[in-house]
Amino acid sequence: MPAYLLHGDSFLVPRRLNELISEAGAADVLDANRHRLIGSQAKPGELLSMCNALPFMDDYRLVVVDGLLGTAESQGRSRRRGSSTDSGVAAQWQSLGDAIPQMPGTTVLVFIDRALGANNPLLRMLRPVSQVEELSAPAGEALARWVKSVVEAKGANIGPAAIRSITDLVGNDLWTLDQELEKLALYCSGREIQDTDVNEMVSQVREANIFVAVDAMIDGRPGVALRLLHQLNEDGKEAPQIIGMVERQLRLLALARDAIDRGVPQSEMKGRLGTSSDFVVRKTTEQARRHSMPEIVWRYNRLLETDLAIKKGRMEPNLALELLVGDEVANR
Repeated sequence: MPAYLLHGDSFLVPRRLNELISEAGAADVLDANRHRLIGSQAKPGELLSMCNALPFMDDYRLVVVDGLLGTAESQGRSRRRGSSTDSGVAAQWQSLGDAIPQMPGTTVLVFIDRALGANNPLLRMLRPVSQVEELSAPAGEALARWVKSVVEAKGANIGPAAIRSITDLVGNDLWTLDQELEKLALYCSGREIQDTDVNEMVSQVREANIFVAVDAMIDGRPGVALRLLHQLNEDGKEAPQIIGMVERQLRLLALARDAIDRGVPQSEMKGRLGTSSDFVVRKTTEQARRHSMPEIVWRYNRLLETDLAIKKGRMEPNLALELLVGDEVANR
């Protein structure tokens, strides 16, 4: 049984994982034969011992490793220049690449991870000995088709104008789209979802839209960020409100980045971030893994400068926000 690697969008990867486990015939294995390791805490010897053991009174042993390849990537942009850390991680796990072809056919080994760079050393090492699937969130027409298929899977129908409206508001955040489409399917039970229905649910979608705007600013997607900032203004959100949302997210990012660096378990993240929302925890930890603490501090300082410039009347609010987005991009 070969090893598998699923990486990409956080909505698509776990769903594909469930499909793959069923396809491999490992969906009903006993708990004693199920193992899930957190990549940052996994040790080569521990993993190899699990994978080389024969299943107990079962056909297969299922081993899922979550986030291992991400540990070999930059914790921000500082490692892009190349550091001994990346090569050190690859060297530590070199035995895994050599051992996979020798593992028992009863072992189903699956690596799951976020989107990975082509130069990830563990990706390069595992590609020859694993079945690799990159699962990216769709965009454009592909996103429209995805929305339509999701709605139909929920037993409903949606019109083209409604698809355009909700994708404009939410973008390709598949978690939020799925949640909003579930609400719309229930709201419009027995009839096609229309653009007016999306507008009826706009309070929920606007909240998602605010988060997407903050996400786009931090991740350096200027086109998306500027479009959503303008839309937020049209929806009645003033510059101080938007700045407050960005400030809150940067604060949460700093807390999450610190927790990740300290190896805090995911189960404790809600307490660390001071929130009861699974959505906020998931989105914030995903973002934090893509940014180093110095990057977050730099962004926070720029945000404070922008806020001060607006309050002292040195800059018109909307222009200040647009320049802030430009600075975010220039820093990348």
